[in-house]
Amino acid sequence: MKIQINTLLFLLPLIILFSSCRTYITPALPGNNMGYLPRQMEADSIKSLTHASASYAGASSPGNGSVSFEMGMLNVNRAHTFKGFNVAYGAFGYFGSAEHQYSNGKNDADYPPAFNKNMYGFGLRTSIGFHSTSLNGNTDFRFINWENALSTESGSYADFRDEIYNGKVYNYAGVSNRKRFWTTGLSTEVIFRARRNHDIKHAFRFFIGGTPGLANSFKYGQFINLEKVMNSSSAWNFNYFLNVKKITLSLEMAKNINFASKISLGYRFQ
Repeated sequence: MKIQINTLLFLLPLIILFSSCRTYITPALPGNNMGYLPRQMEADSIKSLTHASASYAGASSPGNGSVSFEMGMLNVNRAHTFKGFNVAYGAFGYFGSAEHQYSNGKNDADYPPAFNKNMYGFGLRTSIGFHSTSLNGNTDFRFINWENALSTESGSYADFRDEIYNGKVYNYAGVSNRKRFWTTGLSTEVIFRARRNHDIKHAFRFFIGGTPGLANSFKYGQFINLEKVMNSSSAWNFNYFLNVKKITLSLEMAKNINFASKISLGYRFQ
């Protein structure tokens, strides 16, 4: 009986340690920065387009004491389709909030306090790729595209991250001070139009890449080293795109340290 009690007393600190909330104070934008850039199909009579959209995006950092993000985004891009290849480029701006609700109720060095802080920024996106077209012209296979996003993050949340990074990191927290991001990678996509109505188009896209140096930008508290989840700067994004005449809809799910999702409504100019 005494041995069992001693064993329980030995295991209790470990149980408390591993059940404690870990909070990763990540940048807000990664995961929502690789937006879809609409392009004309090769069989379309007009080969270039300008597209504008508004997005609502959400994300959360990993860990059981996560930070949640909400933001609105405005996007504009220009695209050109040629025989066998296509290019697109654009810009976006965003504004939103970062919220952390968990607090252990004590003013100590173990956990970050609850907070709700604003963030904002802007970025640039590019895509260049190769495609092949079906014999009837109703499907383009964009088999490989090189995509890039350069973006920045500012606001009180970015300042808060910087303050923690340059001070003492909370024992059960990890924090990044990165405010500029370059995400790059390759995507594959298929886009097709209705056989009888060429004004209706559907596209599915999968992107895989990364944000160099993002995982290595984190500093960790004393006890969080046992559970580092920021071991990779890799990123992926899955996207569904719908175009009905000049109205567009885009749905995205992504991971780039943050888990993210986004819905966008847009208008296509020609």
